[in-house]
Amino acid sequence: MTPEASRIPEHNHAREEFTNIRVARDKQGNSRWFTGEKEIINHKVISHFKQHLFRDAKGIYIYQTFRQFAEKGYIKVEGPLLSVFRVDGDVITLDSLDTIPVNEVHVIQNADDEALYVFYPRLQCYAGVGASVAPDFAALIEEKDGQMLLGGKPIEKHSISAWC
Repeated sequence: MTPEASRIPEHNHAREEFTNIRVARDKQGNSRWFTGEKEIINHKVISHFKQHLFRDAKGIYIYQTFRQFAEKGYIKVEGPLLSVFRVDGDVITLDSLDTIPVNEVHVIQNADDEALYVFYPRLQCYAGVGASVAPDFAALIEEKDGQMLLGGKPIEKHSISAWC
């Protein structure tokens, strides 16, 4: 078992539901959360969801508990699930409050919108780089021999066909 896998809680006892929650991408490359056709605009609700995301063989789910009850609510992911929230020296913090060391970050420049996205291995999904952190994120990028690098790794350019 990998160290990362040992940190993932066991949720096999939880009731499973396939929800009508979905995450879409807008024209600027940002994520928008919906329940059915109605957009979820309460940022505290979205923040709570992001901090309780997990993945298993069936997909991405939000894990919730209430007293003795536990539920896994599977969601559809059609855009960046998370966002880079903060850049602190050698660590990137996502808005799920998870962190990734800069030297382990894998960055893609999406050919469809030219935006940069960070791949988050635990959920096997992408996080957008919002305008509020773009200057700090850009400061991590260096050019060497005509290639853009972040943390010593090349920034790849291709279309993202699956967000998770």
